[in-house]
Amino acid sequence: MDKIKEYIQDIRKEMKKVSWPDQQELIDYTIVVVVFTVLLSAFIFVIDQVYSTVLEAIYQ
Repeated sequence: MDKIKEYIQDIRKEMKKVSWPDQQELIDYTIVVVVFTVLLSAFIFVIDQVYSTVLEAIYQ
């Protein structure tokens, strides 16, 4: 039981050392992640469409 208590105390000590972002930073980072995800998804979609078109032309 003492090991569990010590473990939880260590977690609390480490969590106090963490540098948490403020609300505006969190919003900015979230926007960056969403925009990057949309752009990457669009890029993969375009590449998939190009490959599909090329393969259709080859196999027909």
